[in-house]
Amino acid sequence: MLTRILQRAAPLSLLFFGILLPLIVLGVVSNEVLEREDIRLDRWFIGLVHPLASPILQTISLVLRFLGGVEVLGVASLFIVGYLFLRKHFWKAVFFALAMGGAMGLNLLAKAFFRRDRPLETLLHEPNYSFPSGHASGSMAFAVAVIILLWPSRWRWWAVIVGIGFTLLVGVSRIYLGAHYPSDVLGGWMASLAWVLGLRQALRSRLSG
Repeated sequence: MLTRILQRAAPLSLLFFGILLPLIVLGVVSNEVLEREDIRLDRWFIGLVHPLASPILQTISLVLRFLGGVEVLGVASLFIVGYLFLRKHFWKAVFFALAMGGAMGLNLLAKAFFRRDRPLETLLHEPNYSFPSGHASGSMAFAVAVIILLWPSRWRWWAVIVGIGFTLLVGVSRIYLGAHYPSDVLGGWMASLAWVLGLRQALRSRLSG
């Protein structure tokens, strides 16, 4: 009886915590950004991070900017999709391609819609708009997609630990460098989390085959 309850609760929990709740958070943050509100989260977290400035942290943040950018994640994604195709895992390859491509496409559309300027105090020049963070979107989409693919294997918890750690570090590094507001990073995370898990639900029967 308990096993049946847990089996039924798991999909509902995933639906709520992985898709519905992120969409609610994204909606709240997006509304404040659209209305050009002074977001309390931004002021609080920036005040927490910026006093920690040091040459070592700046170097680490720049490395994370590179690792979380399209130069690395884009190439890694192409490698993974190609590998899955060669192993004849067609739907897994399609899932990963849609997870990454869709997350980046949605991010570009959102930037063009919200047109939020970058923070004034930044350690490097970024050419496009601020909300939502592309690095946060990409790292979250990549991590969640890899976790989903490795979940049936013995590597699942390694994927969870490394994926969450990498995503958090990339997001914080964007705030530290002044390239994004915390709400930009949070928006990117929530959008990609909902997108990839929603995609997983849509392709669930295909991925389990």
